[in-house]
Amino acid sequence: MVLVKLLGPVEYRGTAENQVDLGQNKQRCIFAMLAVHANEVVMPDELINWTWEADPPASARNMIHSYISRLRSVLEGTGDGRGAVLRRRHGGYVLETDPDAIDLHRFRRIVASARAAGADTRTATRLLREALGSWCGRPLGGVTGDWAARTRSLLEQERLSALVECHEGELGLGGSHSALLDELHSLAARYPENELVIRNLMTGLHRSGRRTEAIETYEALRRRLADRLGVDPARQTKALYATVLRADPDLATAGPLADRAPSVPRQLPRSIRCVGREQELAMLDGSVTAAADGRPVVRVVEGPPGIGKTALAVQWAHRVAHRFPDGQIFVALHGSGTQALHGGPHMAGAEPAQRGPAGQVRDMRTAVPGHDVLRFVLRSLGVTVPPEGADLVAFGRRALKDLRVLVLLDDLASAEQLEVLLPGLSAGVLLVTTRDASRLTGVGGLRSIGLQKLSVRQARRMLAGILGEHRVEAEPGAVIRIIELCDRFPRALSAAAEQALIRPRLPLTDLAAAMTARSG
Repeated sequence: MVLVKLLGPVEYRGTAENQVDLGQNKQRCIFAMLAVHANEVVMPDELINWTWEADPPASARNMIHSYISRLRSVLEGTGDGRGAVLRRRHGGYVLETDPDAIDLHRFRRIVASARAAGADTRTATRLLREALGSWCGRPLGGVTGDWAARTRSLLEQERLSALVECHEGELGLGGSHSALLDELHSLAARYPENELVIRNLMTGLHRSGRRTEAIETYEALRRRLADRLGVDPARQTKALYATVLRADPDLATAGPLADRAPSVPRQLPRSIRCVGREQELAMLDGSVTAAADGRPVVRVVEGPPGIGKTALAVQWAHRVAHRFPDGQIFVALHGSGTQALHGGPHMAGAEPAQRGPAGQVRDMRTAVPGHDVLRFVLRSLGVTVPPEGADLVAFGRRALKDLRVLVLLDDLASAEQLEVLLPGLSAGVLLVTTRDASRLTGVGGLRSIGLQKLSVRQARRMLAGILGEHRVEAEPGAVIRIIELCDRFPRALSAAAEQALIRPRLPLTDLAAAMTARSG
């Protein structure tokens, strides 16, 4: 039973039929924030920043406490104990409930199940339709403010992504597309420059015997992109247009569209929430458009080992992934390591091969050649790489031009690994992590962020988030000692917390003593 509605007007019904009054706008907004992050601890500072943005009043913390108290009273006064419960945990607040009781989280779970269906297109499309049925209007309806506007935009992008995938599956299954065409036309009117939407409309028109309209749809897109952005359609859209022009009989029949166009790579590792990096995430936000000279924006996250560069980069990449519909590519370069690796990069989670093409073992102290980085990116996008001897860099610049792709180069060792992608990825973003940004001297258009150690307060929040506030509060002296021994580095703090987590009865004082002995 859905208790909390976010994918339309914000509502809470408890277990009763009557809608619960969530109060005035800011109180309703805080409820929505907690519901979006259901079963996760949200710190008061985050609620303040989200509610008042850059200029919170001096009484903001007291006001948050007051809103929370009223919401708790409202929730406790409804239902029979099986509804949502608002609790204080780890110094923050958490809305505890069954995820399926919130329409947003139910939608996300069903979409994930659909994507896990793989080649079973019929099951995937059925699940996507079920998930899309959770929407009943403009998300976060009745909530105003910058946070609501920003979150609403992200949620609408999630819906669009699921709807586009659903349309692709339904087009691949064949049958009559007359009813689907109405939905495709409506979506194209709302997103006239979204090439994924337009490609589905072109395919549906062509398969319905309306080839002329499919051609006109492409021409309208081409003119719109040229007039507003000064760019041509992506190569996949051009290829579909050429297929329609040829009246290719294969396109007129049912079948998986993935067989006719490269799949979109989504290679980002699983994101983890970075504690204390809100300012750095904000610095990474902002414009993701190309620089004035047509080169892509290059963001660089710099810092010593263990400072959390990759975690921050991956979290931000997930945060903006919806802006890059042509793909998100993760290239693990291990530029500072010494492991043996195949003669090229690999995706996160893949086991590194021990030998290169000629059987040699590559020492990772020798940087992976930039050409290997470029080959990996092209192959990830489904592009056939030209044979040895061809001008790979020139080919890559042509192939990558105008693609809205995010490429994360993790642990970069040399400028060459980056330069091969410039300026070809003119419509995308390059995100780089490195221990030493001076390696990129001479590369233009860089925006660098240097990561520092966590503060003692941030380090304590990190430990509390893993071990629980009660355990951390019980031994404050030991916690401070552990933080000192870890030198406030996220990786070391995480490792120490994991040791305590697998030994729930181990006093933190004993853990601190063991760490002291090892450090001595």
